[in-house]
Amino acid sequence: MPVGPDLRVYGEVRGLTAAAWAGLAGQCPFETAEYTDGTLALEHEGRWVDAEEFLAALAGVAGADSAGHCDVIDNEAWTITRWVLDGGKWSSQTFGINDVLENTVKDGNI
Repeated sequence: MPVGPDLRVYGEVRGLTAAAWAGLAGQCPFETAEYTDGTLALEHEGRWVDAEEFLAALAGVAGADSAGHCDVIDNEAWTITRWVLDGGKWSSQTFGINDVLENTVKDGNI
């Protein structure tokens, strides 16, 4: 069994109302979710949780002016999925982490 977290999640959503977050906070599966002045910061380093289901619920309460991103890193599959929230809708792309690292070597990632 691998040592360390199965899943890492880092994200931020801006433009979320306090009422929207209050209605959703109890469903949040992440270790850390901090809401301040319309901005929700998300972080998780641990066992697998259904990030996609929560992000879908978050989009359901986000207004059209909400925007943000969330990176979901699957350590077991060695992939990163970048979720982008724009206009209250999420889109996503998944990449192999080695592909991301290889394409950014010139940017000083090593």
